Amino acid sequence: MNTEAIISSLTRILERFNPHDVFLRVEADGEITLYPKILDFLAECVQKRDYSIEVLTNGTRLPACLRPGLLWVISIDGHTEKMNKARGLKQKQIDIILDHAVSLSAELQCVYHGQSIEEINDFIDTLQARGFTGRLHFLPLLATKGRPLTVHLHYEQLHKAPFLECKAFFDRWDYIYQHGRRGDFVCDQIKNGFNYYIDGENISMVKCDSYSPVPKHLEIEGLQEEQEYDHFPCGTCLSNVITEGD
Repeated sequence: MNTEAIISSLTRILERFNPHDVFLRVEADGEITLYPKILDFLAECVQKRDYSIEVLTNGTRLPACLRPGLLWVISIDGHTEKMNKARGLKQKQIDIILDHAVSLSAELQCVYHGQSIEEINDFIDTLQARGFTGRLHFLPLLATKGRPLTVHLHYEQLHKAPFLECKAFFDRWDYIYQHGRRGDFVCDQIKNGFNYYIDGENISMVKCDSYSPVPKHLEIEGLQEEQEYDHFPCGTCLSNVITEGD
């Protein structure tokens, strides 16, 4: 990987925005914390230029990957080795990840792939007991190419906690599960977001990549003006967070 070229491309993207008008999430096709120079650059953008930047990680390089000012989003599917079987995590790794998630007030992204409701509620209770003040974001195993979702979490069965998504999020999940389509609601990504892909010095763009695979005619080659859409061909994803009153 050409780290310097990637940093140059990141710089070009960041320079398009006023630091106080944008919130960025950075991730890699793989694990971004394997590239400490990129983390150093992102932290410098926060400290010297006042950008707000989140980094998505699997947490396996905590705490060595931490940098001042960066916010953290951690992918983890529960508090036990069994719940994280698909990720191949050992219990010692999970415990370390959750220790730092609590201290960082991180966002946790938990893929729901069929864990029992008892396991899910034990996870919520564990975080609650530890004083977790971040955010716990459940999302269903992604159904690609517009296929129906195959898993469903009932809001009424969940133990309630201030770090859970609001009921409207789960209502929308229920709608997609029942009807096999997204419905007429619009997520925050379509309202306010844009995705940028970096491959060395090459940059491409798409409004949202949760529709998998993204239709070719929606991909924009090169760093250009962001395009907005009256109608975007959303699939059946529920990957982007909503908030009360959106």
